[in-house]
Amino acid sequence: MRLPTVLIGRYIPVDSIVHRLDPRAKLLGMIFLISAVLIVPNLLFYLVPGLAIFLLMFLSRTGFKIYLAGLRSLWFFLVFAVLVQFFSSSEGEKIFWMITDRAIWSAVYIMLRLVLIILLAENFSATTPPLLSARAIESIFSTFGARKIGHEIGMVMTIAMRFVPVLALEADRILKAQIARGANFERGKFFDRIRALVVIIVPLLISALRKAEELAVAMEARLYTGEPPKTRFKDIKWKPMDTLYVLLTAGVLVLVLFGRYFVDGVFQYGS
Repeated sequence: MRLPTVLIGRYIPVDSIVHRLDPRAKLLGMIFLISAVLIVPNLLFYLVPGLAIFLLMFLSRTGFKIYLAGLRSLWFFLVFAVLVQFFSSSEGEKIFWMITDRAIWSAVYIMLRLVLIILLAENFSATTPPLLSARAIESIFSTFGARKIGHEIGMVMTIAMRFVPVLALEADRILKAQIARGANFERGKFFDRIRALVVIIVPLLISALRKAEELAVAMEARLYTGEPPKTRFKDIKWKPMDTLYVLLTAGVLVLVLFGRYFVDGVFQYGS
């Protein structure tokens, strides 16, 4: 048994166009693209944000295999979301048992949305260092006069994202240690295997609490008070390329909005 790779929260240092973009531009672009994915009117228009996201993945030069590994790590979540859609709608013509044609289309839509959003989140975390992500959130909130709130939200999100790969590695270490002690997670009935996971979950929770306490002590030792710093060792600068990127991602959103309100859909289920 081997735990799947987790990419969200892991920065991959590569020299690429996407890596060199201002983190504020990448954050705004991600918001625009996620909004476009959520309001897509039909299957045809999924090509618009989909191609934009795959272009980002290609330009980031991090490799498509990494993104596929990240999707594999969330397969259970994706399957669960699809099953919920299968049995949550009773409208439409019945295809099999309680499953209707509308439920199938809804499942297709939710699957596409989740996959594209996960790929976009993976791309953002792989191309943006955690500290710069926090800086981007703080800077955007500062524009609206809420710098302190932005700093706190950015710090919380950064720490949470950084804990994802750390806990994944810790879970893998605990799993290997339990297997070395003779634990077997691949035999027995389904519920027996679920109960066997207790020997992983309990040590993992204890380890997470210990790491959180160590982080809190380290932050206090460095006199962290939650106040945003008055100066920066290295400031982030907005470039013409960042403006172009934001305009292009905003254009994707505008195109999807145009398709939603002015173009007749070809597959209306799930819109």
